[in-house]
Amino acid sequence: MSKLLAALVALSIAYSVQGCSDSCVGRRNGRCYPSACGPCNYYFKCQHTVVVEQYCRESSYCYLNGRCRPCGDSCEGRRDGVYPSVNRARPYYYQCEAGQLYYRECQPFQIFNAWTRKCECFEGACLHGNGWRSSFCRGKGWRVFCSGGFARYYRQCPRPRPHVCCHTYTCVSTCTSYYGRGHCCRG
Repeated sequence: MSKLLAALVALSIAYSVQGCSDSCVGRRNGRCYPSACGPCNYYFKCQHTVVVEQYCRESSYCYLNGRCRPCGDSCEGRRDGVYPSVNRARPYYYQCEAGQLYYRECQPFQIFNAWTRKCECFEGACLHGNGWRSSFCRGKGWRVFCSGGFARYYRQCPRPRPHVCCHTYTCVSTCTSYYGRGHCCRG
């Protein structure tokens, strides 16, 4: 019994450290599933137990009952907590408490990140597509993985290669000059 308890504690610690994650374990291949993570227009498809990210074409649409449909801010059927707003601009989010909806606003120069469910520095590079980018918020030597217009994770370049290349967004060992406020290598 103690091994089971230890495994559950380890699993809960891993979950809290890594944040929310979707899984295809025990799910049918080729089917799409609504996500418990990220923005409401995000859902995932299972391909041989691998999660493939999918998004509704419109950011104001949500994946509901197997289709992308127009959605709005609502606490109906939701647990107490915070959620990204689709009715208001990015600095806004809403909070559900005992079925009541309350709008909240992030501090200036911050947005509500749908992945972490917190107000964070705005990574403008994430508006240019998914994948690795140079981090504006963390500065020189940091990369951000963007997904659905939001920062999903950060990685710092290791000491032997402490700079971020602007073209490939990989860590490099030498840098002749920096480009822009994001502090990525130009040459």
